Parts: sequence; C-alpha cells; structure tokens
Amino acid sequence: MKHLLPYFKVLCEEQRLNIIELLLEREHCVCELIEKLGLSQATVSHHVKVLREMGLINCRYIKNSTYCSLDQGGFEKYASYINERLFKPVAETSFVPSPKAGFETDKCSSSK
Repeated sequence: MKHLLPYFKVLCEEQRLNIIELLLEREHCVCELIEKLGLSQATVSHHVKVLREMGLINCRYIKNSTYCSLDQGGFEKYASYINERLFKPVAETSFVPSPKAGFETDKCSSSK
C-alpha cells in the first residue's frame, strides 16, 4: 500500500485537481490552463510535469505548444489496485456489527 503514497500526494494538491478537472472536459494547451487557472507558466508547467510523471496525463508537443490530456490508463491502474486491495476485501467480509461491541445500527441512520 505504501507505493500509493506518491499517487495520493499528487492528487492532494488543489491546483493539480483543477488541471484534472479541466482535462476531463477535453484536451487543453498549457497556455489555456495558465489562462483558466490564473497561474504562472512556471507553476502550471510544474504541475503538468508532476501529473505526467505519475502517468495521469499525456502531453504532446506541436511547434512551441504543449497539449495535455488525461491518461485514462493511468487512473485505471491506480483505481484497479485500490479496488483490489481495499474495497474488494471489505465487500467479501461478512462483518456484522455487534451491539455488545458498542455498535448500535439503529443510531447510524438517524441524525441528531
């Protein structure tokens, strides 16, 4: 599980999430990202580099412009691992909360 730390560190930065959100719409030129995010060229380039190195976005270069798009395979790789290691084992257990252990299921659904 420790090898997921870099992935989560990359995603916990707000500006990187903003870049990902823009790239969900369509491919963007770095100059568009700069304009839409209101950040400097150096800052956007740094975030793009980090996302690319994690395999979460693709970059293609045309003349003097860099175009970025999401790398669906990169996200699927991490999502698959998280599903296999975290969610699948939880779904396979037959955990039933015990009132003796301090779990009162009736109180979970009511809001106070």
